[in-house]
Parts: sequence; structure tokens; C-alpha cells
Amino acid sequence: MTVVVLGGGISGLAGAYYLRQGGVTSRIVVIEAANRLGGWVKSRRYEDGVVYEEGPRTLRTGGNVGANTLHLAEQLGLSSKIRHVVYGHPSTLNRMIKVKGTLHKLPNSLKTALSKKPPFTKPLAFAALGDLWKKRVINEDESLFSFVNRRFGFEVASYAIDPLARGVFAGNARDLSVKALAKRLHEVEQKHGSVIKGMVKDRKNSEKPDPTLMKSELVRKARKEKWAVWSLQGGLQTLTETLENKLLESGVEIKMGHSVLGLKKNNSGLIVQTSGEEIEATSVISCLPSMNLGPVLEPLNKDLKSLIQSIPYTTVGVVTMEFEGNLLSEPAFGYLVPSSEPCRVLGVIFDTCTFDQGDRTILTVMMGGYWFKDWFGENPSPSTLMEEALQEVRNSLNITESPCRYNTAILKNCIPQYIVGHSQAVENARRLIARLRLPLLLAGSSYDGVGINDSIMSAKRAAAAVVI
Repeated sequence: MTVVVLGGGISGLAGAYYLRQGGVTSRIVVIEAANRLGGWVKSRRYEDGVVYEEGPRTLRTGGNVGANTLHLAEQLGLSSKIRHVVYGHPSTLNRMIKVKGTLHKLPNSLKTALSKKPPFTKPLAFAALGDLWKKRVINEDESLFSFVNRRFGFEVASYAIDPLARGVFAGNARDLSVKALAKRLHEVEQKHGSVIKGMVKDRKNSEKPDPTLMKSELVRKARKEKWAVWSLQGGLQTLTETLENKLLESGVEIKMGHSVLGLKKNNSGLIVQTSGEEIEATSVISCLPSMNLGPVLEPLNKDLKSLIQSIPYTTVGVVTMEFEGNLLSEPAFGYLVPSSEPCRVLGVIFDTCTFDQGDRTILTVMMGGYWFKDWFGENPSPSTLMEEALQEVRNSLNITESPCRYNTAILKNCIPQYIVGHSQAVENARRLIARLRLPLLLAGSSYDGVGINDSIMSAKRAAAAVVI
């Protein structure tokens, strides 16, 4: 028996780990096209101890997916290396949006929700109450913007959901799916006619804590101390590096620099064609981005290929800048920019407000996303992005100093876009795989959530579904 895991990002590494943990003692092979593992998880470390994150920077603790990643960290022996932030920390309370060139703090308490705070023209609590008498619209799916606009009003959709979609998904809220990204809200509205009424009446169907995960000492500690987010010493890359070491210790084969060229069916399973060799596999877990998996599926089924390739992606420019001293007037998570603003920046994260790194200010400026090509063209120079980032912090944060150090990266096709119909497309793809009796499982950020927590849980479920 040979199980092949396609892709050596966080989901692929986690998938191989859970296979071993789940009792697969035979051959496991991880295939990665690049010459490094970890995918978009990349921590840039400097000799003086400073760390920049080019990709994801923190992990949330909430829900079973959050608990699961904490449990994984505990299993990997990383508990002592965790850096965490509790609820109530300025980076969890102070979140801003930029409207008409001015930064506005979003309401973060009942008191502020009951007050009129610009750019909103009425208290957010009033907008929420409006949901109680809005009519239900029966549908299978709709855009995130449309749903929030219907239930809570245009301002909430424009100044809360629109910038959130840009900051988390680098996407357009008018295209993104409410069913895929806010499934619970969509479900209760469809069932009860109101989000607020539905959340109250449907409490019994809300997610229950997984009792197995609640046995974890680290999970219990995080819950007791009210952790909001966490990372690791040396950055999140410490997680992927530790996973890699654990896999090698357990005899998992890792083949880097091997592109997956195709999948063919044979009597015993699938033949994985790579740029280095062909491997006969009894089961395959694909953690490849769907845009890379699509062409690989051509020999198996063209309809399956079309379903998988229907998922679009966005490119994000990321500029991290470091300044001497504390240059921010108020600690905060950062700010996001709604699409209504004439600005090519999606948002700015105040990295050193979340995790202190000495007497310095480190900011990460995110650009492009859904609009990257329109704003910057196919291949902008790093200097173009750097100038845009500098101009942004000068105008919005009044930082006139030049950075003492910086890093610029273009993360090409880094975030899959869960557009309207995404959930149905993924369900159809998995049903087709079952109907074709292919020993193929889909996992990773293309299907079940774009965050690290989601990707790890997706890989865990795929590993558990492998027939030994």
C-alpha cells in the first residue's frame, strides 16, 4: 500500500502527519514541485531575531478548527514556543477602516455599537435590529455583500463586510459566496427568516466542542486564558518545519522539485506521474491548489477537471517595512480599505502591535488582490509596490521616516476565491470522484476554508477517509 500526498504546503504536511497518526504504517510519499515546503507559510528571519511573515501571520483559537491546530502544536512539542495574545489586547480591540482618507475605529463594545460612529450614519446596533423585520429571500447562495446588504443594510455591507473580504480573502465581497464563507448565517436566515432570530432559535445546531480536542492541555489553557490568536517563536514557519522533521522521522518520503504531471487509473488505484518518476498509489490526497490540480485530472475525467478549475485565485503584493522606534499613535491590529476608496492598498497590518519585536515598528501593507492586474499589470517591479506602500503609510499614518529594512513579495495566485456557487461546485466534484470510484481525496485551502486552521482540518478529514 502506498498513499501519495500531492503538495507540500501546510495541508499536505498535515495530511501526511495525520495518516501516520491514524495508523497508516505503509509507504507515504509527499510530492512538492518547489524546492521548499510550507507553501505560503514563509517566515523571513533576520540575524538580530526579527521575523517578517510573507504569508499568514497568526492563528485563531476559536471553534474546533482552532482547537485542532492547538492540539497539533501540542502533539508536535511546540507548546513552549507559542506566543499568544488574549482577548482585550489592543490588537484584538482596535480595528480600523479607511474612508475618504481618514482612519475610523470600528465599534468594539456594546457601548460603541449603540453610538453613532463615523463613517456609519447610525449606530450599528440599529442596523442589526433591522434584520428582525427584513423579509427572507429563499436562495441556494448569493454574494456576501448582497446578503449583508439585505439583512443589515448598505453601510454594514460597505464598511464592514467589503473591507473584511479584502483583508481576509483579498477578494470582492460582491462575488464571494455567503454559503461558503458564512454558512451558518445563511442557513439560519433560510430556515427562520432572520439571522438574529435564527441564531437564538437554532442554538442546538451550533457547533459543539469536540470532546477529544477538549482533552488537550494546551486547548484547555487557551480557553481558560482567553487566547485570541497565537504564533510561534521564529514565525509560523516553525510549524511547517517541525511537521517536516516529524514526517522524516516517521519514514515519510518527501520528494521536492517534483511536479505532478498527471493521474492515471490502474487496477490497484492511481498512477501518479511526476517530473521525476511514476508512483503507483492505492490512495491519493491532493492538497494542490485547484488551479494546479485541474490539468493533472485531464486523463481521468474532463468534467472533473472543469469543476476543479472553476475556482479562481487572486494575487497579493505584500510589503513589510521596519522603522526604528514606535511610530504609531495608537496600538491596533491595523486598518482595512473598502473597495469604494480610490486606493490600491487592501489594508495595513501593525505587526509589532500584536507581537512586540523590540523598539521598532513593523508594518505589512497588502495590495492588489482581486484588482491586482488592473492596478499593477502582469509583472510589476518590487520598487513599484514599495513606492505604493510608502506613500500609503505616509498619507494615512503620518510616517515620514524611511524604513531601515523592508521586504517585498508578490504572492501570485495565493488565495482561492470562494465565489457564489463554490460549495456546490466542490460538492459536485467530490460526488463525481465517488461515482468514478477514484481513490482520490481533495483537501486544502481550495475547498474547505482558506485559513491555516481550515486547511489543517481539511487534511485531517481527508487522511481519516483513506481506506487502509
